[in-house]
Amino acid sequence: MPKIVDMHTHCIPPELIAKAKWWPKGDSPMRIDRLLEIHEENGIDFCVVTNTHHYIKGMSDAEALDMIKRWHEYAAEIQRTHSDRIVAFGFSFPGGGDPFNAEFERAIKDYGLRGCFINSSHNGHYPDEDAGREFFQLAVHLDVPVMIHAPHSSFGEECMNMYRLISSVGRPMDESLAIARMIVRGVFEELPELKLICAHVGGGICEILPRMDVAYELGDEGNFLGPYEPLLIRKKPSDYAKLLYFDSASYAAPVIELGIKTVGIEHMVFGSDAPPLVRMLPRMRELIESLALSRADKELLYNGNVARLLRLPVSA
Repeated sequence: MPKIVDMHTHCIPPELIAKAKWWPKGDSPMRIDRLLEIHEENGIDFCVVTNTHHYIKGMSDAEALDMIKRWHEYAAEIQRTHSDRIVAFGFSFPGGGDPFNAEFERAIKDYGLRGCFINSSHNGHYPDEDAGREFFQLAVHLDVPVMIHAPHSSFGEECMNMYRLISSVGRPMDESLAIARMIVRGVFEELPELKLICAHVGGGICEILPRMDVAYELGDEGNFLGPYEPLLIRKKPSDYAKLLYFDSASYAAPVIELGIKTVGIEHMVFGSDAPPLVRMLPRMRELIESLALSRADKELLYNGNVARLLRLPVSA
Protein backbone atom coordinates (compact mmCIF):
# COMPACT_ATOMS: atom_id res chain seq x y z
CA MET A 1 0.00 0.00 0.00
CA PRO A 2 1.49 3.40 -0.93
CA LYS A 3 1.90 6.07 1.69
CA ILE A 4 -1.10 8.40 1.92
CA VAL A 5 -0.93 12.19 2.16
CA ASP A 6 -4.25 13.87 2.97
CA MET A 7 -4.33 17.29 1.29
CA HIS A 8 -7.61 18.39 2.86
CA THR A 9 -7.80 18.55 6.67
CA HIS A 10 -8.77 21.31 9.09
CA CYS A 11 -8.06 22.36 12.64
CA ILE A 12 -8.34 25.60 14.60
CA PRO A 13 -6.49 27.17 17.54
CA PRO A 14 -7.58 25.85 20.95
CA GLU A 15 -9.15 29.10 22.16
CA LEU A 16 -11.57 28.98 19.22
CA ILE A 17 -12.49 25.37 19.93
CA ALA A 18 -13.55 26.45 23.42
CA LYS A 19 -15.96 28.96 21.85
CA ALA A 20 -17.32 26.67 19.14
CA LYS A 21 -21.07 26.23 19.45
CA TRP A 22 -21.09 23.07 17.34
CA TRP A 23 -19.21 20.97 19.91
CA PRO A 24 -20.43 22.17 23.31
CA LYS A 25 -19.00 19.15 25.14
CA GLY A 26 -15.47 19.94 24.04
CA ASP A 27 -15.26 16.88 21.79
CA SER A 28 -14.30 18.85 18.68
CA PRO A 29 -12.46 16.87 15.98
CA MET A 30 -10.80 20.15 14.96
CA ARG A 31 -8.08 19.74 17.62
CA ILE A 32 -4.66 18.86 16.28
CA ASP A 33 -4.35 15.90 18.65
CA ARG A 34 -7.71 14.53 17.52
CA LEU A 35 -6.84 15.13 13.86
CA LEU A 36 -3.69 13.04 14.24
CA GLU A 37 -5.62 10.31 16.09
CA ILE A 38 -8.21 10.13 13.31
CA HIS A 39 -5.48 9.83 10.71
CA GLU A 40 -3.60 7.20 12.68
CA GLU A 41 -6.80 5.15 12.95
CA ASN A 42 -7.32 5.34 9.18
CA GLY A 43 -3.80 4.76 7.90
CA ILE A 44 -2.95 8.33 6.88
CA ASP A 45 0.80 8.93 6.93
CA PHE A 46 1.00 12.69 6.40
CA CYS A 47 -1.38 15.62 5.93
CA VAL A 48 -1.76 19.27 5.06
CA VAL A 49 -3.55 21.24 7.79
CA THR A 50 -5.61 24.31 6.98
CA ASN A 51 -8.06 26.66 8.65
CA THR A 52 -11.16 27.62 6.68
CA HIS A 53 -11.78 30.77 8.77
CA HIS A 54 -15.54 30.31 8.47
CA TYR A 55 -15.97 32.59 11.49
CA ILE A 56 -14.37 35.68 9.87
CA LYS A 57 -17.37 36.57 7.71
CA GLY A 58 -18.66 40.04 8.60
CA MET A 59 -15.53 41.07 10.53
CA SER A 60 -13.66 44.26 9.76
CA ASP A 61 -10.40 43.86 7.84
CA ALA A 62 -8.43 44.68 11.00
CA GLU A 63 -10.25 42.03 13.02
CA ALA A 64 -9.86 39.45 10.27
CA LEU A 65 -6.16 40.20 9.90
CA ASP A 66 -5.62 39.67 13.62
CA MET A 67 -7.34 36.26 13.38
CA ILE A 68 -5.18 35.32 10.40
CA LYS A 69 -2.00 36.33 12.24
CA ARG A 70 -3.04 34.13 15.16
CA TRP A 71 -3.61 31.21 12.79
CA HIS A 72 -0.17 31.66 11.28
CA GLU A 73 1.45 31.58 14.71
CA TYR A 74 -0.46 28.45 15.65
CA ALA A 75 0.10 26.79 12.26
CA ALA A 76 3.85 27.35 12.58
CA GLU A 77 3.76 25.87 16.08
CA ILE A 78 1.94 22.66 15.13
CA GLN A 79 3.99 22.27 11.96
CA ARG A 80 7.18 22.47 14.03
CA THR A 81 5.86 20.17 16.78
CA HIS A 82 4.53 17.51 14.40
CA SER A 83 7.00 17.89 11.54
CA ASP A 84 6.94 14.13 10.90
CA ARG A 85 3.17 14.15 10.32
CA ILE A 86 2.00 17.52 8.98
CA VAL A 87 2.68 20.70 7.09
CA ALA A 88 0.37 23.71 7.35
CA PHE A 89 -1.01 26.35 5.01
CA GLY A 90 -1.47 30.03 5.72
CA PHE A 91 -4.66 31.94 4.96
CA SER A 92 -5.47 35.17 3.14
CA PHE A 93 -8.08 37.15 1.22
CA PRO A 94 -6.85 37.84 -2.33
CA GLY A 95 -8.55 41.26 -2.39
CA GLY A 96 -7.33 42.30 1.05
CA GLY A 97 -4.53 44.50 -0.26
CA ASP A 98 -1.08 45.22 1.11
CA PRO A 99 -1.60 44.24 4.79
CA PHE A 100 -2.95 40.80 3.86
CA ASN A 101 -0.34 40.23 1.15
CA ALA A 102 2.43 41.17 3.57
CA GLU A 103 1.10 38.71 6.13
CA PHE A 104 0.85 36.00 3.47
CA GLU A 105 4.49 36.59 2.55
CA ARG A 106 5.51 36.52 6.22
CA ALA A 107 3.69 33.20 6.71
CA ILE A 108 5.74 31.63 3.92
CA LYS A 109 9.14 33.27 4.49
CA ASP A 110 9.25 33.61 8.29
CA TYR A 111 7.04 30.75 9.46
CA GLY A 112 7.84 28.27 6.70
CA LEU A 113 4.20 27.47 5.89
CA ARG A 114 3.85 25.58 2.62
CA GLY A 115 1.02 27.33 0.81
CA CYS A 116 -2.00 29.56 1.24
CA PHE A 117 -5.67 28.75 1.76
CA ILE A 118 -8.36 31.11 0.43
CA ASN A 119 -12.14 31.08 0.47
CA SER A 120 -13.96 31.05 -2.86
CA SER A 121 -15.68 34.25 -1.76
CA HIS A 122 -15.55 36.63 1.16
CA ASN A 123 -18.24 39.14 2.05
CA GLY A 124 -19.52 39.12 -1.54
CA HIS A 125 -16.12 39.49 -3.22
CA TYR A 126 -14.46 36.89 -5.46
CA PRO A 127 -10.76 36.10 -5.95
CA ASP A 128 -10.65 37.09 -9.64
CA GLU A 129 -11.38 40.75 -8.91
CA ASP A 130 -8.68 43.24 -9.89
CA ALA A 131 -7.81 43.83 -6.24
CA GLY A 132 -6.82 40.18 -5.91
CA ARG A 133 -4.38 39.96 -8.82
CA GLU A 134 -1.38 41.04 -6.75
CA PHE A 135 -2.03 38.18 -4.32
CA PHE A 136 -1.81 35.59 -7.10
CA GLN A 137 1.28 37.26 -8.54
CA LEU A 138 2.84 36.95 -5.08
CA ALA A 139 1.90 33.26 -4.87
CA VAL A 140 3.69 32.65 -8.18
CA HIS A 141 6.70 34.67 -7.01
CA LEU A 142 6.88 32.70 -3.75
CA ASP A 143 6.35 29.48 -5.74
CA VAL A 144 3.72 28.08 -3.37
CA PRO A 145 0.30 26.62 -4.15
CA VAL A 146 -3.00 28.23 -3.29
CA MET A 147 -5.93 26.09 -2.15
CA ILE A 148 -9.47 27.38 -2.78
CA HIS A 149 -12.36 26.23 -0.59
CA ALA A 150 -15.91 27.42 -0.04
CA PRO A 151 -16.71 29.71 2.90
CA HIS A 152 -19.37 28.77 5.41
CA SER A 153 -22.00 30.47 3.26
CA SER A 154 -22.13 32.87 0.34
CA PHE A 155 -24.47 34.05 -2.41
CA GLY A 156 -28.05 32.80 -2.32
CA GLU A 157 -27.83 31.59 1.27
CA GLU A 158 -31.23 33.12 1.98
CA CYS A 159 -32.69 30.43 -0.31
CA MET A 160 -30.76 27.58 1.30
CA ASN A 161 -31.38 27.86 5.03
CA MET A 162 -33.02 24.43 5.16
CA TYR A 163 -31.98 20.78 5.00
CA ARG A 164 -28.26 21.72 5.05
CA LEU A 165 -28.52 23.02 1.49
CA ILE A 166 -25.88 25.68 2.17
CA SER A 167 -23.37 22.89 2.73
CA SER A 168 -24.56 20.43 0.10
CA VAL A 169 -25.50 22.88 -2.69
CA GLY A 170 -24.27 26.38 -1.85
CA ARG A 171 -20.65 25.59 -1.11
CA PRO A 172 -19.87 23.58 -4.27
CA MET A 173 -21.67 26.19 -6.36
CA ASP A 174 -19.60 28.99 -4.83
CA GLU A 175 -16.41 27.05 -5.56
CA SER A 176 -17.52 26.49 -9.14
CA LEU A 177 -18.36 30.15 -9.63
CA ALA A 178 -15.03 31.33 -8.21
CA ILE A 179 -13.01 28.96 -10.41
CA ALA A 180 -15.07 29.86 -13.49
CA ARG A 181 -14.55 33.57 -12.88
CA MET A 182 -10.81 33.09 -12.44
CA ILE A 183 -10.67 31.31 -15.81
CA VAL A 184 -12.70 33.76 -17.90
CA ARG A 185 -11.22 36.80 -16.17
CA GLY A 186 -7.78 35.77 -17.37
CA VAL A 187 -6.03 34.85 -14.12
CA PHE A 188 -4.50 31.74 -15.71
CA GLU A 189 -3.88 33.51 -19.02
CA GLU A 190 -1.72 35.99 -17.12
CA LEU A 191 -0.31 33.49 -14.60
CA PRO A 192 -0.11 29.99 -16.12
CA GLU A 193 2.45 29.05 -13.43
CA LEU A 194 -0.16 29.54 -10.66
CA LYS A 195 -0.74 26.28 -8.78
CA LEU A 196 -4.38 26.33 -7.69
CA ILE A 197 -5.67 23.34 -5.70
CA CYS A 198 -9.47 23.17 -5.84
CA ALA A 199 -11.25 21.50 -2.93
CA HIS A 200 -14.02 18.97 -3.48
CA VAL A 201 -13.02 18.16 -7.10
CA GLY A 202 -13.65 21.82 -7.90
CA GLY A 203 -17.23 21.85 -6.59
CA GLY A 204 -19.19 21.32 -9.79
CA ILE A 205 -16.78 22.92 -12.26
CA CYS A 206 -16.16 19.72 -14.26
CA GLU A 207 -19.80 19.48 -15.33
CA ILE A 208 -19.97 23.21 -16.05
CA LEU A 209 -16.86 23.47 -18.25
CA PRO A 210 -18.54 22.19 -21.46
CA ARG A 211 -21.15 24.92 -21.16
CA MET A 212 -18.40 27.48 -20.58
CA ASP A 213 -16.63 26.25 -23.72
CA VAL A 214 -19.78 26.68 -25.79
CA ALA A 215 -20.35 30.17 -24.37
CA TYR A 216 -16.80 31.08 -25.40
CA GLU A 217 -17.06 29.55 -28.89
CA LEU A 218 -20.46 31.02 -29.81
CA GLY A 219 -19.03 34.45 -30.64
CA ASP A 220 -21.59 36.95 -31.93
CA GLU A 221 -24.14 34.19 -32.32
CA GLY A 222 -24.51 34.14 -28.55
CA ASN A 223 -25.09 37.86 -28.06
CA PHE A 224 -28.66 37.22 -26.94
CA LEU A 225 -27.18 35.38 -23.92
CA GLY A 226 -25.25 38.46 -22.84
CA PRO A 227 -21.85 39.99 -23.64
CA TYR A 228 -18.53 38.11 -23.64
CA GLU A 229 -16.24 41.07 -23.18
CA PRO A 230 -13.66 42.19 -22.60
CA LEU A 231 -12.16 39.00 -23.99
CA LEU A 232 -9.34 38.10 -21.60
CA ILE A 233 -8.56 34.53 -22.68
CA ARG A 234 -7.15 33.09 -25.90
CA LYS A 235 -8.23 29.46 -25.44
CA LYS A 236 -11.44 27.76 -24.43
CA PRO A 237 -12.04 27.54 -20.66
CA SER A 238 -11.49 23.78 -20.42
CA ASP A 239 -7.92 24.27 -21.67
CA TYR A 240 -7.14 26.49 -18.68
CA ALA A 241 -8.83 24.00 -16.37
CA LYS A 242 -6.04 21.55 -17.16
CA LEU A 243 -3.75 23.80 -15.12
CA LEU A 244 -5.85 23.18 -12.00
CA TYR A 245 -5.33 20.61 -9.27
CA PHE A 246 -8.31 18.87 -7.65
CA ASP A 247 -8.51 17.17 -4.31
CA SER A 248 -10.63 14.05 -4.13
CA ALA A 249 -12.91 15.10 -1.24
CA SER A 250 -16.18 14.09 -2.87
CA TYR A 251 -19.06 11.74 -2.21
CA ALA A 252 -19.12 9.46 -5.25
CA ALA A 253 -16.58 7.63 -7.40
CA PRO A 254 -17.96 8.99 -10.74
CA VAL A 255 -17.28 12.54 -9.54
CA ILE A 256 -13.63 11.69 -8.87
CA GLU A 257 -13.41 9.91 -12.23
CA LEU A 258 -14.74 13.01 -13.99
CA GLY A 259 -12.18 15.11 -12.13
CA ILE A 260 -9.38 12.83 -13.33
CA LYS A 261 -10.68 13.05 -16.91
CA THR A 262 -10.79 16.84 -16.64
CA VAL A 263 -7.32 17.60 -15.24
CA GLY A 264 -5.45 14.28 -15.57
CA ILE A 265 -4.24 11.90 -12.88
CA GLU A 266 -1.08 14.02 -12.43
CA HIS A 267 -3.28 16.86 -11.11
CA MET A 268 -5.44 14.89 -8.67
CA VAL A 269 -4.50 14.67 -4.97
CA PHE A 270 -6.04 12.72 -2.13
CA GLY A 271 -8.21 14.80 0.19
CA SER A 272 -10.79 13.74 2.75
CA ASP A 273 -12.11 16.88 4.50
CA ALA A 274 -11.57 14.97 7.76
CA PRO A 275 -11.78 16.50 10.24
CA PRO A 276 -14.36 17.91 10.60
CA LEU A 277 -16.17 15.24 8.54
CA VAL A 278 -14.58 12.28 10.29
CA ARG A 279 -16.66 9.61 8.59
CA MET A 280 -15.51 10.88 5.19
CA LEU A 281 -12.00 9.54 5.73
CA PRO A 282 -12.72 5.80 5.54
CA ARG A 283 -15.31 6.52 2.87
CA MET A 284 -12.76 8.38 0.75
CA ARG A 285 -10.33 5.49 1.08
CA GLU A 286 -13.06 3.11 -0.14
CA LEU A 287 -13.94 5.39 -3.07
CA ILE A 288 -10.34 5.62 -4.25
CA GLU A 289 -9.84 1.87 -3.95
CA SER A 290 -13.01 1.31 -6.01
CA LEU A 291 -11.55 3.21 -8.99
CA ALA A 292 -9.99 1.28 -11.87
CA LEU A 293 -6.56 2.84 -11.37
CA SER A 294 -3.16 1.27 -11.84
CA ARG A 295 -0.85 1.05 -8.84
CA ALA A 296 1.29 3.80 -10.35
CA ASP A 297 -1.73 6.09 -10.71
CA LYS A 298 -2.85 5.39 -7.14
CA GLU A 299 0.59 6.31 -5.89
CA LEU A 300 0.39 9.59 -7.80
CA LEU A 301 -3.01 10.33 -6.29
CA TYR A 302 -2.15 9.22 -2.76
CA ASN A 303 1.22 10.92 -2.42
CA GLY A 304 3.26 11.58 -5.56
CA ASN A 305 1.43 14.63 -6.85
CA VAL A 306 1.15 16.46 -3.53
CA ALA A 307 4.75 15.58 -2.63
CA ARG A 308 5.84 17.23 -5.88
CA LEU A 309 3.58 20.25 -5.36
CA LEU A 310 4.72 20.92 -1.79
CA ARG A 311 8.24 19.46 -1.96
CA LEU A 312 7.34 17.03 0.81
CA PRO A 313 9.71 14.38 2.18
CA VAL A 314 7.12 11.72 1.42
CA SER A 315 7.39 9.04 -1.25
CA ALA A 316 5.86 5.69 -2.03
